[in-house]
Amino acid sequence: MYAISTILNNVRESVIKSPNIAMLVAGVFASTPVLAANYGTDLNNTMLPAAGGMAGVSIAHSIEPAAAVFGNPATLTQFNEGTNFSFGATFYKPTVRAKHSGGNTGVPWKAKSEADNYLVPTIAITQAFSDRFVAGLGLTAQSGIGSDFRDTPGSLNPDSELLVFMANVGLAYKVTDQLSFGAAATIGNGYLQMGLSSNTASTHGFGFRGTVGAKYDMSESTSFGAYYRSPLKIRYDNVVDNGGPIGPGKGNFWDVHVTQPQEFAIGVSNNSLMGGNLRIGADVIFKDWSSAELYEDIFRDQTVFSVGGELTTGAAKWRLGYSHARNPIKKNVGSTIAGVPSMGSPMGTLQLNPSLVQYFQATNAEPIWEDQISAGFGYAFNERLSLDTHVAFALKNHETIGFTKVEASTWQAGLGLTWTFK
Repeated sequence: MYAISTILNNVRESVIKSPNIAMLVAGVFASTPVLAANYGTDLNNTMLPAAGGMAGVSIAHSIEPAAAVFGNPATLTQFNEGTNFSFGATFYKPTVRAKHSGGNTGVPWKAKSEADNYLVPTIAITQAFSDRFVAGLGLTAQSGIGSDFRDTPGSLNPDSELLVFMANVGLAYKVTDQLSFGAAATIGNGYLQMGLSSNTASTHGFGFRGTVGAKYDMSESTSFGAYYRSPLKIRYDNVVDNGGPIGPGKGNFWDVHVTQPQEFAIGVSNNSLMGGNLRIGADVIFKDWSSAELYEDIFRDQTVFSVGGELTTGAAKWRLGYSHARNPIKKNVGSTIAGVPSMGSPMGTLQLNPSLVQYFQATNAEPIWEDQISAGFGYAFNERLSLDTHVAFALKNHETIGFTKVEASTWQAGLGLTWTFK
């Protein structure tokens, strides 16, 4: 209790000393609800304890070690002294409601998805071998989505979940005083179930991807960053029951390949305002869903625009963020999903058609939110230990997909600690 009281007193003193800072801080907490969420199924640093408060902005400048480990690997050179260790987690709660007219199932129904509580871990370490050469490694969740409409009369019991955890190892080298290059290798461990509760079960698989990035410090206050991230392809065996043999001499279950999309990203960061105490950054990320297996059948490409700010007042840091990405739901769909043309159901084997693919979109893959806002707070207890926390919201959005009207939003809250040993 004494430590908490000391923090609050120090924060209060630093805010009161500046009317401008007081107004900014009041704006953070008097605004409408604030949150951030995933883009399609990918998280892109939005769940990290510190970067989550800036809508994940971290491509040109990383405000925490984990954002460099899981984002642009070239920013690892910012942590060129000693060792940093970060540990945290974010509680994530999506809310999805669906109302179906009966056009696919023959029976109208409406329900709220029961897949609504997730915990996203963050563990990251950076190690400087010199003032120019830095390594980083970590573990977190890279992608995730889920829905559960079981026990909803007339729905055929849609039930789906995708979780992809990633272990990253990255290296970065500062070639000149202005230019850094970095590369990271990722091992992804994924878990998937999709379709109806009567025809699917959770299976898992592994995949690999790489990221290469660059960071250029144009001046002491302005930096630019960019990276390319390759696709992550995972094969999930025996995911969907066909309700009968899928072909002569074959079993009843379809294997499914899911590819997390390749990404192209650029960012800029500047801290020239308020004596260097206010940092503003912006990122643009292109997500190539249209060439990613499974997603190419249900999603369209997305370009994510994010902006965030961090204000330093003594030992405290105050953060705000906003991002926008268009609804990824594909409009003109075909008659297969990840190469699966049919699946079993309580009514027998269903041959997929565009209308049934839309039913899958609405009940199994519905991240339709577009606008996300976030706020965060950080505090340095001393030179060795700091705390970061954030809250974030994806604002509610509505979409009619085929015969189903979907309403979706999310909120999240994260907390983490970072230890620095120099």
